[in-house]
Amino acid sequence: MQRIVLELKILHKSLDSTIAEGVEQTAGYADQCGADEAHLVIFDRRPDVSWDEKIWQRQVNRGERSLGIWGM
Repeated sequence: MQRIVLELKILHKSLDSTIAEGVEQTAGYADQCGADEAHLVIFDRRPDVSWDEKIWQRQVNRGERSLGIWGM
């Protein structure tokens, strides 16, 4: 069995604070259930931001765990 954690967040504060809080929460869930992968998806619902700016992808490390972070 493969375990993957997906955490979904809506951008309310700044992007940096949403990522910081989301990474800690997502990594915690992944550690708790022994997940093989962990991903954080951040939805940006601001109408004045173009899709080209909203869609992006990053990798971050928290300890030994690597997390995918996706902007949408």
